[in-house]
Amino acid sequence: MPPTTTTTCQARRAFSDKSGNQELPPSPPPPLSPWSSTWSKWTAGLAVTTTLISLLQFKEDVDLAMKTAEEIIDAVGVVAEAVDMVAEKIADDLPDGSKLKTTVEIIEEVAESVAGKAQKAVDFIDEVQEVEKKLNPVIEPVKQLTQVAPNEAS
Repeated sequence: MPPTTTTTCQARRAFSDKSGNQELPPSPPPPLSPWSSTWSKWTAGLAVTTTLISLLQFKEDVDLAMKTAEEIIDAVGVVAEAVDMVAEKIADDLPDGSKLKTTVEIIEEVAESVAGKAQKAVDFIDEVQEVEKKLNPVIEPVKQLTQVAPNEAS
């Protein structure tokens, strides 16, 4: 005999009641981010510190190179101005149209050009040093953070 509608409805209702009241198993915890581990934080800190120390050393090397370049450029400028003055005095005493006077005038022009370019280079270095002075309030605290105190190094 086929089941009656009441029995079928009751069976469906019982099934739906059981499936509706079932609790789902707890979901797995979310995956840990790569920065949640202590080791990852230590590694990142070490990488940042090493990079900062390298950059500060590079800055010191560039500062030394710029100071040396400025001294050399100053010397070149002084020599070029002296050559220009001497060449001008010599050219004034030579007869017009002579090959020697033409050569001395060319030397004078080259010396003037070198002196002008040396002055432009010194001006550029001065501008870079001004920018460095403006950035020093930012650089100095970082530099102090990366330096090891003498009693901590032992």
